Amino acid sequence: MIEWLKELIAKIKKSEYYKKVETYLQSQPKKIPLKQQVLLVILFILSLDMAMYLAASIKGEETELQKISKDITELKYSDMNNSAVDEILKAQKVYFVVDKELNVNVILKENNSSREIRDIPIYSITRNIEQELIKQNINYQWVRQEGMLPGFVILSFISEHIFDILLIGLILFLLKSSGMMLNNDKFKVYRPKEIKGDMDNIIGYEDVKEEIKHLVDMLKNVNLYAKYGIEDFFNIMFSGTQGTGKTTMAVQIAKELEVPILVTTGNIETGFVGGGAKVIKSIYSKANELAVDNEFNTCIVFIDEAQNLLMKRGQSREKWADDTPNELLTHLEGVKTIHDVRIITIVASNFDESNMQLDEAMAARFKKKIHFRLPNEEEREELLVHFLEKVEQREECINVEKLSKAFSGTSPRTLQTIIQEASLLAIAKEEKVNDEYLMKAFEVVMIGKSNRKTTKNREKERRIIAIHEIGHFMADFKQSMQENNFDMEQTKAKMKVIKISSENISRVNALGYVLNESEDILLSSIAELEKEVRILYGGVAAEELIFGKQNITTGASNDIEKITRILNHLFIETSAYSQSKLKLDNIDLLKDSAYKEMEAKAKELYQETLVLLEKDKALIEHLAAILIERWVVSKEEIFEEIGRY
Repeated sequence: MIEWLKELIAKIKKSEYYKKVETYLQSQPKKIPLKQQVLLVILFILSLDMAMYLAASIKGEETELQKISKDITELKYSDMNNSAVDEILKAQKVYFVVDKELNVNVILKENNSSREIRDIPIYSITRNIEQELIKQNINYQWVRQEGMLPGFVILSFISEHIFDILLIGLILFLLKSSGMMLNNDKFKVYRPKEIKGDMDNIIGYEDVKEEIKHLVDMLKNVNLYAKYGIEDFFNIMFSGTQGTGKTTMAVQIAKELEVPILVTTGNIETGFVGGGAKVIKSIYSKANELAVDNEFNTCIVFIDEAQNLLMKRGQSREKWADDTPNELLTHLEGVKTIHDVRIITIVASNFDESNMQLDEAMAARFKKKIHFRLPNEEEREELLVHFLEKVEQREECINVEKLSKAFSGTSPRTLQTIIQEASLLAIAKEEKVNDEYLMKAFEVVMIGKSNRKTTKNREKERRIIAIHEIGHFMADFKQSMQENNFDMEQTKAKMKVIKISSENISRVNALGYVLNESEDILLSSIAELEKEVRILYGGVAAEELIFGKQNITTGASNDIEKITRILNHLFIETSAYSQSKLKLDNIDLLKDSAYKEMEAKAKELYQETLVLLEKDKALIEHLAAILIERWVVSKEEIFEEIGRY
C-alpha cells in the first residue's frame, strides 16, 4: 500500500499540471505564514493517514474470518444435536464464530471446503465438546464476528479517527477564519454577459443615472479625460438608505464598462486578529486575477454595507482594531501592478458624511461621491405600476396615484415588499389584490401586524387606549379646522389620517395607533413642528382631561421621545427661536440656557393642547366609545360620526 502511494506521488510530481502549479506558487511574492504552513502540514498528514486506513478497510487484505467464510458450500444443521457433534469431531479445523447476541455459528473446515452450523446458543457449546476436540487433536478457535457491510467499515473508521476528524475540523476553521480559505460566500463574481437589463430599466433616479453615465464615460474614455488633466482612475462612494438601488447601479456600471464585478459586504471580520485584513487581501487578489483575464485589464470591487470600514480610525485601544480598514486603504491607492491592471472600488453605506464621521484618509480615497435619495411621488407611482404589472390577480381600478402619496418615504425595495405582502393577504382571502390590501400591506410592512388578543378582555386598558388615540386625532382635527376656517369638507380633504386603531402592534410596542399618510417634506417651519408637538401631546392631554392628572399612564413614552427630538432640533441643533443661529451641541454655556427655554416651550405647548381639547371632552369620549366597539375606524367613518354628533 505504501509503495503504491509513493509511486502515485512520484507520478503526480512529474505531471505538467503539477509543474505549472509549482511555478505559479514560486512566483508569488507573498509566502504563506509559518503558522498556516504548520496547520497545512498537519492537515495533510492526518488526511493521508485516514485515507490509507479507509483504503485498507475497503480494499485491503482479507481477514481470516473472510477467508474461511467465502468457501462455505453447505448449510447442514440449524440446531446443536448429536449428529452435529459428530460432524464437528470429524472436521480438520473448527471455528466458533460468536456474534453480539452470543449466538454461535460453527464453521467446519475440511480441506478446501467449508460447512456451517448456524445460530447455536453459546450454552450449547459445552466444555465436553472442547475436551473432545482437544483429545482428538482437532484445532479449534473462537472468533468474534466482524461486520462485512460498508456501513460497518465507515462506523469503524469514525470511531478509530474521531479525534483526528475533530482536529481536521478545527484546522479548517482556523484556516478559513484567517482568510486562507476564502469561500464563495464571502463574495460573488458577476461578468458582463451574466448581468440582465441596463440602466434604462431602472425606474426614476434620472439625476443619479445622469451622474453615473458621466462617470462611465470618464472610465471608458480615459485618454480624452487625460487631456484635461484627469489621468488617475478613481474610487466611488455610494450613500443612501437601504433598498435604493446602490447594488443594482454598481452592477450596471460593470456591464456598461464590459468588465467583471466582485460583490461583497463590509461584514468581513472573522473573529480572529488580522482575519478581516486577510479577507481583504484575498478579495483584491481575486480582483487582480479577474482584471488580468479581462480585455480592458479592469475589475470592479463593490463593498456593500461598508460603514464599519469607513469610520474614523483610532477609536479603539486595541492595536489590531484598525487592521482591516488599514489593509483596505493600501488597495485604494490606485498603484498599478506589474500586469498594469485597474481595480475600481465602489463602497456603499446607508449614511454619508452628513451623519457620520468618515475617516479622513478613507474619504480622500473616494474622489466621487453619489447620494441615493428616496424616490419622489412621481417615481413611486412609476414603481408601483411596474411592480403591479407582475401581479396577474389584481383589480383594474387600483388608485396608484393615491397610493403613491400614501407611501411617502419608502424605497423601491420597500414598495416591492408592500406589493408582495398585499398578494399574500389577498391569497389568504382568495381575492384579487386591491387598494384595501395594499394599504393593509403598507401598514404591516411599516409598523407591523396588529392583533386584538393582548387587550381583548381588559376593558379598563382598552378605554385608556381609545381615549389616548382619539386625543391624537382631535389635536390634529382642531388645529386643521382653524387652518381651514372651520370648513369641515376642506379639513377632511387636507388631513392625512387614514384610520385610528385600538389594536396592539408588538413590533413597535404600541397598544394603539393613528395611521397617517406621510408626505415628502423637504423643509419644516417652526409653526408646522409646533403643530406636530401638539398632536403628539394630544394623547396624554386627553388622558388628563378625562381621567385626571394623577391617572395619566406611561403609554405616551414614545410620543414624549418624539417631542424631545423635535424640540432638541429647534433649540439645540438649529437655535430656531434665537437671534444667534448656532448649533449648541458642544457649547455648554449656551446649551444649558437653551435647555431651560426648551422646557418652558414644552410646558407652553402642552398647556395649549389641553386648552385645545378641553371643550371637546364629551366628543372625545363619544368617539372613544365607537373605537372600543369597532376596534378600528377609518377617516370617513370618524368624520361621519363627528358630523352626526
